[in-house]
Amino acid sequence: MKFSSIRIKNFRNFEDINIKLSNKNVFFGLNDVGKTNFLYALRFLFDRNIRKNGFIDSDFFQKNIKNDIEIVVEIDISDTDNDASKLIRSIVKGALRSGDNSLYIQLKSSYNSQLQYGEPQLMWAGNETNYESIKQIGSFTDLDKIFNVIYIDAYVNLKELFSRSLRYILPDASEEDYDIQKLIDEDIRSLNSHISDLSNVKSIEEELTPIFNSYQGKEHKVALKSEVSVNGYYSNLTPYIEGPDSEELYPTAGEGRRKLLAYALYKLLMRKDEGKKINLFLLEEPENHLHKGMQLSLSNVIFNDDAYEYLFVTTHSPFILYEMNNVNLVRIYSLGNINSKSYIYKVPYDFEKSRKLLNSFLAEAIFANRVLLVEGPSEALLFNKVLLSVKPNYEALGLYIFSVRGIYFSKFIDVLEPLGITCIVKTDNDINAIPKKKNQFLPAGFKRCNKLLGETLLPEEKLSCKGIKKQREIYNNNIAIIRKMNESNIFISEVDLEHDLQSTLKTKRFKELVGHEHPVKHLQDKKQIYMVEFINRLEEDDCIEILNSSLFSCLKALLNE
Repeated sequence: MKFSSIRIKNFRNFEDINIKLSNKNVFFGLNDVGKTNFLYALRFLFDRNIRKNGFIDSDFFQKNIKNDIEIVVEIDISDTDNDASKLIRSIVKGALRSGDNSLYIQLKSSYNSQLQYGEPQLMWAGNETNYESIKQIGSFTDLDKIFNVIYIDAYVNLKELFSRSLRYILPDASEEDYDIQKLIDEDIRSLNSHISDLSNVKSIEEELTPIFNSYQGKEHKVALKSEVSVNGYYSNLTPYIEGPDSEELYPTAGEGRRKLLAYALYKLLMRKDEGKKINLFLLEEPENHLHKGMQLSLSNVIFNDDAYEYLFVTTHSPFILYEMNNVNLVRIYSLGNINSKSYIYKVPYDFEKSRKLLNSFLAEAIFANRVLLVEGPSEALLFNKVLLSVKPNYEALGLYIFSVRGIYFSKFIDVLEPLGITCIVKTDNDINAIPKKKNQFLPAGFKRCNKLLGETLLPEEKLSCKGIKKQREIYNNNIAIIRKMNESNIFISEVDLEHDLQSTLKTKRFKELVGHEHPVKHLQDKKQIYMVEFINRLEEDDCIEILNSSLFSCLKALLNE
């Protein structure tokens, strides 16, 4: 079984969207773009506890109650050896025709203005032309025999969850348990006896007895008996966490502990019904109240544990995505109404060894609207300083800078652009020697730009020499083409970062900021260390000059100015 797609019409802030799905899906985007509503579309379809409440007028897109709500999920069941596919086929039966390899599940609702209510209607079919109603008794349908929805909110009521879960996760009592229960009963009787023997309790008895007898003329004795009892042996169980190096118990008062224990409880609950139903995990902002280390740990679990085979996650955190592999990334963003684009990110085999590094960069970048990709950390540090000086909130605007730590821009662009993220590239004007070829060189920077453009705009002919002078020569000779290339968000240095800075800030000011007579060589000797010192000395006027320089027009492109 594999989730193929979902179509949502006229539901909340989704007018009409169609999104490809996989078995593990992550929905991300800025606040108030519809991530929670997307999960609710799935919950209305698969969770009878949500579905039985029906729809109100505000559930219809812009309260357009004239149009029906429609939610359709397509599931691939072509793998007939798969247990989940077998379960679906055994329940659906007659709705599938010979040769049908997909199951379409449709929820439709028309709004009844008199009742002020929209009743959900469920249907399914092996294709989209032969729908039949799903058998229903009360609020329970045949669909509920197949799927079990495990929804974990961003905020977990652990006490309620634990109390509700106990009757499912507690095994039957053993013979040893019955013996222990007898001891508990004896202890309770002893406890009650001791309470009744307390001196202040006896004092009340002695004072109440004569007063009571004076009212009815007979000799009785008022006795106060304790009736402390256990309302079920397990009703007062409270979860605590024992420290790893001591027997000290920590209450689960912290939101982080409660969140992680809730995940553990849900997984235990799931095990009790393992094989009976298909478990769908719907996780809303699992990163809430978890520090970075815990987020990384949780990421490892939910993306690598087979228990989370069918997963739908909303998140704002790049760390939750750190361990993602074979994950369907769905970026939800606002463009008049809500539009969504999806992209399956599968780590290429060639990069498997550096998977975590690749993922960590991508995980941060996919939350942006526009991304400036640069070769190294020095560029990233400098450009961040410049933008913070002139536009301190640039990241809040959906702008992001990161280093690809090399020249392999394409592997990042191939992921980011299909998500609707604008990519801007800044690279060096490298000239490289051709191996075993004396006095033959290639304009490597030009070739790199042409490859990113997908066409040969800049000349790639062999050169007879290299050096700063030659780099500036080929740059200036092709300035018109470079300006045209900039329109496609590809930018190349005249030489490299350090020489471009020297040309922009002029030699005297550059020496002053670097603190060395040979500023370019000094920066390049220990690039990151000395670059940090240089950046710390930059003033606002310097940053403005860099921003306005034609050699750093990539920054204006990032700002979309």
